Amino acid sequence: MFSLILTEFQKLKRYSIILIGIMGVACSPVISIVMQNIMIDDAKGVLNYAFPDLLNSTIWNNMTIFFPMILALIGGYMINREYTDDTLKNILTIPLSFSKLMIGKLTALGILSVFLGLFNAFVMMIVGIISCRENMTFSIAFIGTLQICAMALFTCIGEMPLIVYCGRKRDAFRGGAVVAFLLGYISIYFKNPLIRNIYPLSAGLSIVGFDGEGFVTDTAGAYSSSQNILVGVAVILLMLISAKIIISAPKKESTANISIRKKGDRNKR
Repeated sequence: MFSLILTEFQKLKRYSIILIGIMGVACSPVISIVMQNIMIDDAKGVLNYAFPDLLNSTIWNNMTIFFPMILALIGGYMINREYTDDTLKNILTIPLSFSKLMIGKLTALGILSVFLGLFNAFVMMIVGIISCRENMTFSIAFIGTLQICAMALFTCIGEMPLIVYCGRKRDAFRGGAVVAFLLGYISIYFKNPLIRNIYPLSAGLSIVGFDGEGFVTDTAGAYSSSQNILVGVAVILLMLISAKIIISAPKKESTANISIRKKGDRNKR
């Protein structure tokens, strides 16, 4: 398995889509500042935008806008390259099943999501130093980095069943990325903490201890007290199990591959 993961990272070095992912995750903290600057004057007078607010805004934007689409796009692209490069049929001839190949790619994607989260946190701290240094301490920055990286991984796991399902068919990853973006975007409108706890893309919020300040209509502390870590963990585990079930499901062989195999059998005869 380690060799599979290492091979995937070696392949990723040649994919330009990684640059798209890096630029995408860098946009989240920048967008947070831009959104703050274009707010109406009355709202600016009420809000005292400090570094913890930038941290919350970055985690929120990551979960609702940037990471779902970026991770689905990268993960789907990693799988789809085996189809477009015509390497899948060669790989499956050696003692390597399709399910093991998918697990290796998804594991590599999960590790990559943590690194993207780390880069996102780095950009957030640079933006914080430049634009809102108030209440910026080492402990807040460190805990925030852990929250961002963990939330990136949980977002990746939350959409793994979608990535795997789209990965079973050639070129379906583009549609999967669009669906992932929509699934992330609609979570903006979930006001009930229970719904957020059981929704796959936002289930990680309770695990990382997101306080929800500035993003929910609850009174101060009400959102945090309504979260349930056990429910969030159960949802994340359910997504892993669902992805494994989809991976293990028999994969229908395409008509083209069947004809190629039959032609090869006739040539051997």
